[in-house]
Amino acid sequence: MNILPGIGIGEIRYGMVEKEIISFFGKPDRIDESEYVEDNGDWHRELWYSLRNLTFTFNNDDGFRLGTITVMGAGYSLFKKQLFGLGVEEVSRLIAKDTGEIAKLEDWSSEELPNHKCLIHDGLGIMFWFDYNYLTQMQCSYLFKADNKTIIWPVNS
Repeated sequence: MNILPGIGIGEIRYGMVEKEIISFFGKPDRIDESEYVEDNGDWHRELWYSLRNLTFTFNNDDGFRLGTITVMGAGYSLFKKQLFGLGVEEVSRLIAKDTGEIAKLEDWSSEELPNHKCLIHDGLGIMFWFDYNYLTQMQCSYLFKADNKTIIWPVNS
């Protein structure tokens, strides 16, 4: 399945509602609902499809429309390339070649997650997560207009 930056993945589009995702993929393995920060009202729901290595996140700020797709394993391509299992430098180089934009690398290491890094590419709306130097997860999202506030929803949303 192809990751379409700012649009979605395969036939799934940012802006869809939960019932559309469930209609497409069937009942999720798990549904989580929580606040990002306790008591601030910033709620989100996640549909987990473990066998597909996917989660779909819906935030109340977006009217519980699909805003983030997390890809957690092989079988998904970006620019017709399989990136899972590649190192930070190789992913960074491939993305720069395809977009002309250098992604920003951040160190998110902790005691629980040593050598945990994130390559952030704003132009694609994707955060590439690495553990022990290998890509383990991609958090893909919609894009914003030049004001960095206005969401660009795909046309079919």
